[in-house]
Amino acid sequence: MSEVVEAVVRRTKLPRWWVEAIAVEYADCREYATRDEIWTFDFDRLSERDLEEAVLTHRVVVHGIMMHNILPDVWGPRSAERLFSNVPVQLAEVPEDVMADGPVSDFYFPFLPNPIQVWDPKLNFSSHFQVLDNGRFWQWRIARFEKVKGRSYGKWVSSEVDLKPLDKVHGKLASLRNPVIKPGDPGHDDFKEKVEGFYEWLDTLRHPILRDLEEVHTIRRAKADSSKVAKSKPRLLSRFETFTVQDGVIHTKFFAEPVFFRGCCQHATRAEELLASTQDNQELVTKLDEVYQERASAVISGATCVEAFINGLGYERFPELWKNMEKLPLGGKWQLYLTLAGKADMFDPGKEPYQSLFQLIRSRNALVHFKRQYHQVRLINNKVETALETELPREFVRNLPDRLRQLIQELCEATAMTTPSWLTSEIDLI
Repeated sequence: MSEVVEAVVRRTKLPRWWVEAIAVEYADCREYATRDEIWTFDFDRLSERDLEEAVLTHRVVVHGIMMHNILPDVWGPRSAERLFSNVPVQLAEVPEDVMADGPVSDFYFPFLPNPIQVWDPKLNFSSHFQVLDNGRFWQWRIARFEKVKGRSYGKWVSSEVDLKPLDKVHGKLASLRNPVIKPGDPGHDDFKEKVEGFYEWLDTLRHPILRDLEEVHTIRRAKADSSKVAKSKPRLLSRFETFTVQDGVIHTKFFAEPVFFRGCCQHATRAEELLASTQDNQELVTKLDEVYQERASAVISGATCVEAFINGLGYERFPELWKNMEKLPLGGKWQLYLTLAGKADMFDPGKEPYQSLFQLIRSRNALVHFKRQYHQVRLINNKVETALETELPREFVRNLPDRLRQLIQELCEATAMTTPSWLTSEIDLI
């Protein structure tokens, strides 16, 4: 930890990341060609006076992205998981909910793709730039990264600021880093001088761009929209919650179907495990309550999953009609949606997976509308069964997760929708 940075943070009462960002962009805070890279940050080589003057003089940096309206403990794991899995839902309704574009919420944190110990931010650019204006942080989206045909690296482009000069950096930087001449090696003194010259040249490219960015901020600030600035502290969100900010108020939306699908899978699996581990009827008696508990939970979760799924689609695609369909039975909702989507001929209660859908509805209704009555024991397929066994048949519950997959998958394929990732990702859900 830099004593100089800490001293300036205390005096200016500014965040440490901002003081470091100003030093990285404007101050002589690097040792050149001293290790395995052409730069090494050393903020203590600055005087407190020089660093404080830089902080009070400059107000624009290009230093990663300021994330706001979200807790770091939510954003970090969700973003990491979304890199290799689409099971968690998208975190925010629109990018501006989480990546500030205008005034920044009081609930923010800065994100650098690589810490400064790993990469010098001055050697690259970013999609956003940051401004400290009269004690308030602002951030604006300014650029996008594009591929360049015929070469392995791309370039930053902007419709408002000329970033073409930065396209020269990659080639010069590559030649300096291939290889880095370390202290004590032949030619180190000349190499160090080249690195110092490179950073001086880099300033001649970046400083005009930074001045242009300040002008962009001034123009945009006059028309700034603060509706995406949350007024209350963000809360923890599950993997299946997304959020948006409207007029400063955080709104969340929960996707219930993956949660209940996971529950259905877990309970159906557990019911089978209990039976598989049972040696005889005497042992089964001691486990039968738990077996029925797991089957009942699988049925309730399965029915809730498909109802949440069809209601979600209905409200998204036919909102005015669907808000009046609350009392329509589950089978009717499924049939109505297929009809509205022009696929009414798919709905055949005599075939799978619709046979299982109606068995699911019957079993769910028998449980949630339970009546404490006697029911006759019945002979079914040469086997005597109680009413409870009839309502929660072993084979049906065992196959229920696969039937739900088939049901949802067929609807998605028929209506040109992408099948939800949570439906087929057993590793993440079971």
